[in-house]
Amino acid sequence: MNDAANIAYARRAPNGGQILRPVLFVNGEYYQINTINGNRYGEPMRAACPDLTTANLLGAHWLPLERKPELVQAIRAWLQDKNLSVAGP
Repeated sequence: MNDAANIAYARRAPNGGQILRPVLFVNGEYYQINTINGNRYGEPMRAACPDLTTANLLGAHWLPLERKPELVQAIRAWLQDKNLSVAGP
């Protein structure tokens, strides 16, 4: 629905549209619509994010509700791996 706006933004996006900061994508193994495992759906994201890390959790669309402790741990591990600050207890 937003193709024209997305294309217009992409044409003027910094760094040719690439995200040069570290990026974490958390994939829900049971969510067949948006999974990036076993298909080519993740290729545009991989191309746009040179420092992309993916994590896989056994869950579906609502990972923050379905797998909250596992999601928090995946984020914390990624932050530590990237030497980014981890706030909180």
